[in-house]
Order: sequence, then structure tokens, then C-alpha cells
Amino acid sequence: MAGCAARAPPGSEARLSLATFLLGVSVLALPLLTRAGLQGHTGLAPYVAGLNALLLLLYRPPRYQMAIRACFLGFVFGCGVLLSFSQSSWNHFGWYLKKKERII
Repeated sequence: MAGCAARAPPGSEARLSLATFLLGVSVLALPLLTRAGLQGHTGLAPYVAGLNALLLLLYRPPRYQMAIRACFLGFVFGCGVLLSFSQSSWNHFGWYLKKKERII
């Protein structure tokens, strides 16, 4: 029973996953930053690196792995939303990303 004392309280994994998923979905704010003067690709790399650094500072290995996966799924969902509502030829790919993300 000593192993049970080290377990996280029930529901904490769900809260962690939801919070980091929403952190990943915050990629939807990236177009606002590009209007402020950042280039699209130039702003995306520091954004992803900053998210990873933040999660690495906040969580330690078993919870970090859960957080990085949920954040990545939120990031993919957010990118799918951005692509699906864009005026480019990639908008069908955005709908595909959103649909596949829900299946996973």
C-alpha cells in the first residue's frame, strides 16, 4: 500500500490534460501576434519552444509527458482551426486535422 500514497489525487490527470490542451489551443492567438509585427514562421518557432519550456518548468517527468501530449493535441487542433478558416488551399487539410484530432 506504500505505492498508493505516492499517487496523484483522482481527477488531477484530467485537469492537467485539459489545462495543457487549452494551452496548446492558444495557438489561435498567433495571428494577433503576426499582426503586431511578427512573421508567421518566425513567431511559430519561439511560441512552440516557449510552450515546451513552460511545461518543462511546471511539470516533472511522468506528468510532463502527459502535459506535452495534451498540449501537442491542443496545438494540432488549434492549427486545424486556423487552417480551416484561412483563405488558402490548405483549408481542407485544416478540417481533416480537426476531425482526426477528435478521433485520437
